[in-house]
Amino acid sequence: MTPLVTRDLRARWPAQPHWALDGVSLTIRPGELTWLHGPLGAGSSTLLLALAGLLPRLTGGEREGEVRCGAHDPATRAPLGEGIGYLGPSPALQLSGIARTVHDEVAMGAVNLGWPRMRILEATAATIARTGIEALADRAPDHLSGGETQRVLLAGLLVTAPSVLLLDEPFSALDQTARQAMAELLVVLAREGCTVVVACDDADTMRARADRLIVLHDGRIALDGTPDELLAGDALRTLGAATTGAADLASRAGWPAPRPLEVADLVGMLPPSPRTSMPDGAPAPTPIVRAAPPLVLNGVTFGYPGRPPVFREATLQLAAGTSTAALGPNGAGKSTLLRLAMALEHPGGGTVHTLDQLTTGRGPEDLAPATGFLFQQPERQLFASSVRAECGMGPRLAGWSAADTAAAVAEVLDALGLTELAEEHPWDLPLPLRRLVALATVLVTRPRLLLLDEPTAALDARSRDRVIASVRAAQAEGATILAVTHDATFAHEALDQGVLVGDGAVHEIGVLTNHWPATGLTSPAALAIGQHLGVGATPCRRDAIAGILSEFHQPGSQRADSPDRPLRRDAPADPQRDV
Repeated sequence: MTPLVTRDLRARWPAQPHWALDGVSLTIRPGELTWLHGPLGAGSSTLLLALAGLLPRLTGGEREGEVRCGAHDPATRAPLGEGIGYLGPSPALQLSGIARTVHDEVAMGAVNLGWPRMRILEATAATIARTGIEALADRAPDHLSGGETQRVLLAGLLVTAPSVLLLDEPFSALDQTARQAMAELLVVLAREGCTVVVACDDADTMRARADRLIVLHDGRIALDGTPDELLAGDALRTLGAATTGAADLASRAGWPAPRPLEVADLVGMLPPSPRTSMPDGAPAPTPIVRAAPPLVLNGVTFGYPGRPPVFREATLQLAAGTSTAALGPNGAGKSTLLRLAMALEHPGGGTVHTLDQLTTGRGPEDLAPATGFLFQQPERQLFASSVRAECGMGPRLAGWSAADTAAAVAEVLDALGLTELAEEHPWDLPLPLRRLVALATVLVTRPRLLLLDEPTAALDARSRDRVIASVRAAQAEGATILAVTHDATFAHEALDQGVLVGDGAVHEIGVLTNHWPATGLTSPAALAIGQHLGVGATPCRRDAIAGILSEFHQPGSQRADSPDRPLRRDAPADPQRDV
């Protein structure tokens, strides 16, 4: 069992004047599941890289202070050989590139360590079974979805039984079932003695599973305690870090700390309310009348070479001015649906019409900028040397004037909280900020049709709220939106309708709020509370429900042990553990 220790750790990225980590001292014990949390830029990803020994050896930059993994500095040794497994935030970039099948990809770590053949085969088979990816074993790694890739890479780390697991946003592309399964597996691994450290923003997933919550801010440890203590208080929210959906809703309603962390606890604090069924009303906004719907799939059949068909005579029609969530398990074909709509792929049978244009024989350049497309991997659409120049590229190519381009760029940067980063190189930004930049490049030309692939993946709470507001603003201006997502809050707050992708087809769900169980997503707190109160579907979004909750008094709200102060777990004092 291997502890991780840092003393006065400072780290700085290449060409950056400020320290991404500034005086971090902590001890992470074996057998604990430690959760790193904080707003974008807080330093959690940088800390994971330093703990893995990859900064500055792989990333460049500078490192000062001490990092110990057991008896050694991980920067002086190969992570794999030292029993360190590291999963980065861009899973596709971590594939070996030489494995022909998922089975071979999972085995790669053991092969690199020179294990005997039978040991490799036994360990690989056991790990594939333990991580539940048997159905993927014979697939080509480069043909996987984003969520499938995350699961395969975790298996590739586990095959050598590492004593330390460092995972950066391991749930960001996972569907609800896979997310819960991976989270439970991490708990088991910690109980078996592994040192597990997870950096993510998913409070509802991590709250009941993590033993310890460390909140970073501006490269320093701001809070250190148990999840329940910190998530219920004010200090974490003040720092810009996300809490659970229930606590967030109570905070928006003005309830003082400590706040309920689960929806059931929040409901228990409300006065008795007659339970009424959700009304049949609250339809999606009335579509804007146009000559043709913005997206039509008619009898579409499509498959990638050497693989079963993704779609078999699939049909879909989006009405103008609507916002639709494309839902379904990992690998169902959601990203492929967007690629077909953008003419990045073409059907083998049937037709796709995007903005009344037949996509057959056309490419994405023929559909832009009236159709905007956000890739799941934002690095695929970033080319310029500054954020401002990146956002201005689309308007310039569309023939906009310099004045109109500058005004539109300034507006979208402000909407997404990117103004202060306007002169930064996009590739100098962490992945979540690159995602926001990519989204800004899509929104800036005000497309009539928006095709968004996981627009909120790995974002912090404030950035997600900005994306929600931007998507709703685009719809209010007449845009039609189709967004792939596993984010229940985003789907509920930003989108009106849903389609379920799977089994070769696209099935219409209808108005999301009225048919939420069909989405396969956990009910957001606002929806659950709205249903408890018998509120109609349209007012079930957070601000409206928070307004209703603000009328109720929270009993016991003035307790002296309010966790707006950082609290420690019940454990012996540790002088190396910052608060």
